[in-house]
Amino acid sequence: MKTQQRPPRAGVVGMRAPVACGADDRDPKPLTRFRTAPLQLAIAMLCAGCLAAPEARAAESASTASTASSTLTPSPDVTQASGVEAPAAHGATPTAQDAHGHAGSPAPALAEGTMPVISVIGSSVSSYVATTSDSTTRTGVPLKDYAASVQVVPSEVLRDRGVTRIDQIADNVSGVHAEASYGGNGATFFNIRGFSESNGLRDGFRNYGYYAFRDVQNIDRVEIFKGPAGALYGGVGAVGGYIDTVSKRPEPDNFGEIGVTAGSYGLVRTTVDVNRALNDELSIRLNGAAESNSTFQDNGGYKSWSIAPAISWDNHHGTSLTLLSEFNHSNRDGFDFGVPAVPNYQALSRTRYYGLQSGVYPGVDGDYGRNDTVAETLLFEHALSSNWKLRLAGQYSYARQRSTQSFPDSTTATGNLLDYSVYSGANEVSRQYGARAELAGDFFTGSLKHSLLAGVDYGYLEVGSGGSQVSSMTLDLFNPGYVSGLTPGDPLPGHQGRGADYGVYVQDLVDITRQVKLQLGLRADRFINRADESGEETGRGQQTAFSPRVGLVWQPVSGTSLFTDWSRSYAPNVGHSGSNATYAAEVAEQFEVGVKQDLVKDRLTANLALFNLNRNHILTTDPTNPLLEVLTGKQRSQGVELDIAGNLTPRWKAIFTYAYTLAKVTSDTTFPVGDVLSNVPRHSASLWTVYQLQSVPGLQVGAGVYYVGPREATLPNTFKLAGYVRTDAMASYQRGPWKTQLNIFNLFNRKYYTGGSAATFDYTLMPSPPLSAQVTVSYAF
Repeated sequence: MKTQQRPPRAGVVGMRAPVACGADDRDPKPLTRFRTAPLQLAIAMLCAGCLAAPEARAAESASTASTASSTLTPSPDVTQASGVEAPAAHGATPTAQDAHGHAGSPAPALAEGTMPVISVIGSSVSSYVATTSDSTTRTGVPLKDYAASVQVVPSEVLRDRGVTRIDQIADNVSGVHAEASYGGNGATFFNIRGFSESNGLRDGFRNYGYYAFRDVQNIDRVEIFKGPAGALYGGVGAVGGYIDTVSKRPEPDNFGEIGVTAGSYGLVRTTVDVNRALNDELSIRLNGAAESNSTFQDNGGYKSWSIAPAISWDNHHGTSLTLLSEFNHSNRDGFDFGVPAVPNYQALSRTRYYGLQSGVYPGVDGDYGRNDTVAETLLFEHALSSNWKLRLAGQYSYARQRSTQSFPDSTTATGNLLDYSVYSGANEVSRQYGARAELAGDFFTGSLKHSLLAGVDYGYLEVGSGGSQVSSMTLDLFNPGYVSGLTPGDPLPGHQGRGADYGVYVQDLVDITRQVKLQLGLRADRFINRADESGEETGRGQQTAFSPRVGLVWQPVSGTSLFTDWSRSYAPNVGHSGSNATYAAEVAEQFEVGVKQDLVKDRLTANLALFNLNRNHILTTDPTNPLLEVLTGKQRSQGVELDIAGNLTPRWKAIFTYAYTLAKVTSDTTFPVGDVLSNVPRHSASLWTVYQLQSVPGLQVGAGVYYVGPREATLPNTFKLAGYVRTDAMASYQRGPWKTQLNIFNLFNRKYYTGGSAATFDYTLMPSPPLSAQVTVSYAF
């Protein structure tokens, strides 16, 4: 379901949830018992990690000693399906590795008669190179055999770059750009191939983008699918694509790591990752983070914590069960929308907080934001035979945001004065339920090999807002001391939206010959949606949509894959029409051609793609009534993308990206035809590289250069944001279990801005942080 989230200027921050939302604030507050001070949490995690370390090392030594003389021959099914040969540790017993590459106790040998596994999904990420993607195919098919542009950002890239925010992952993927978040709450939006995507995936299920944030500590890797993804996921990523943040999973090993980071603007961050193999079948893992920092602006502060326990059971006979949990809390002083999107934006101070600060009006609290999220994911897999698997999965997630926020009413100032609306006591809630059952396997029809995936799924989302009161004030853009009197207004009506999606899908990857592979996919969706205002129905829709996908791969020589694909996706539109009108579903259609090339076998890969992506039936704000929406418009995005990632040498890692994107309005009654979509640069490129010095064992240095060209700041087009070049740098030194890493961001202190998003409706711009640095000291055990 794609919901039209109106900006605060329209009097709505979200849509009102059907339960536990409103002025009486009756939410059950399931997170209350988890709230604690970040410092207390940090101390608890440090103690837990330190207590576990000696026992973990002892268990590892005992396990290693008991199996040192044994050997293990990997199943042919595993090595053939994954495309990666299982390595042997110094010619002896292979050892299991965690996401950070820790070699631990030997992997348990399969008992005689054990059912062979046909694929190892997600196990082939090595260094900066990924050969499979869980969310893309869900069958373990190598990416070189898949007709689509897919990029994977492994955990090693996140660690080397010192990533602490989700928006930073966009720097290393072509055609993907981070957009302004909703008041700085960490739930970042992304622009993919010219179109804003407010909903992504969390472990293969919808992650509502407005306030369902998560900490990067529990993210193992990030998978990015470019182009309409409706053939597998229905309305999620139905236009530009999706970003799936994949959680860390328990491993059959004993390892752990504790890290402490200190940096600019008062940053203090503590992280822990502890994994324990309780026995041959049961493993547990705990990830946690606590953070406290200030800001480069004159108002603001941020405190957060995250706890993510997980447990996994595997009987080594083809049956496994995994439970992933995650609890997040954040508290912000300020609700940062950035600076107003006015033509002379570069003359504004990037250190000033443009909003309502505490103490300006006696008895009136300033802007703030408090977020709580919970996510529970259950994954079950059972091998029916050597060729067929049954998978069952479910996820529940809850997110709540309470805030006071101030927001410009327009981008037109009267002299230096700009009117703002203030929304106090806002209470926003989202709840999601998802379930999926699918069958995956390989079979032959004559000489044709099929990798089939077939399944059914159900998704339910409810979002809502209530309890806020609107007031107004006027700010002087160049005089922080001038603020007009705060004029109280009336309470806003509650808004809510609910949507259910029943889906049936099938995907068949056919090996016609060893060089030619055909990809066929089809999904049928039944969308049922409703929008209410103050309990009165203002919009309803029931739609059935079919999302097809066809792709072809030709591999003329080893290491080269030429591909082409066509896809069409649908996403339901839900909004407030004022007449209970049913909106037609939004439609996206893409044609793509490209080539995937192994530049250095199994070590360095390249992906080049040309695409033409069209979007139709776009829900936009009614120009005659900002509280309602109208269905109008067509848009088109065309471009070229290049991604190169891997190891140039065993000591030299690099990622290079380039994108040319032209996204514009092709038909509309609200925006001028020919206008370029906002926040989409025509040219963008990046290079991140790390080199391990041979002369100084344990020392590696790295640097990154990121270029973003000029972009339109607003739609309709009124002015452009200047292009920029940003430089980052890093150095790390590891000695035994200890590692120290320095990361420097915006090395030359460039001043640049990020454009608006669906949360800001192009009314604000986010200023870049100045030169900053952080140092991380970690201990692995």
